[in-house]
Amino acid sequence: MLVSMPMLFVNSSNVVKPDFSAYDIGMAVLFGISVLTEIVADIQKAVWVKNGRQGNFCEVGVWKYSRHPNYFGEIFQWWLLWAFSYSSSQNPLGGFADPLWWAGVVSPLFSMQILLNMAPTGIMNAEGKNLKRYYDKCPERYAKYRKNTSILIPFIGYGFVPQFLKRTIFFDFEKYEYKPITKKEE
Repeated sequence: MLVSMPMLFVNSSNVVKPDFSAYDIGMAVLFGISVLTEIVADIQKAVWVKNGRQGNFCEVGVWKYSRHPNYFGEIFQWWLLWAFSYSSSQNPLGGFADPLWWAGVVSPLFSMQILLNMAPTGIMNAEGKNLKRYYDKCPERYAKYRKNTSILIPFIGYGFVPQFLKRTIFFDFEKYEYKPITKKEE
């Protein structure tokens, strides 16, 4: 229910609109792009796996620009659905004054929580102990890839972004980093 709140808001609205506005069309196009990003990322990864995982870690297609483009597509979809639901507000002052529309923000925030912060799922799992294999096989190359590739948002030139921006707006938190165990710590 939490995930579908924006669509529940749209479906329960009495607002009658014979045509989509430019805003609605823009949100639908962006939604389509986000779905396509997720699908393309999943297909590229599946093909890479089928071809024998050449290069030890996936950096083909959209994976060159994001370490988790499939999660980006998923998260972006829920933000766009929430934004799309704005035009279904029945509040005479508009969506920004509609508490039901604001309640729908729970949907993308909940999706982000699951995909970014829960240890058994999403990025916490993918960026955790599973990275040991990359650091064992190709530590320098993988460290360079991590430094120059956004954890979530597909981004060209990520290596030039200051560290404080990576840690704040690009979700590249230290909690996602695998820390190899040194001989001293064993």
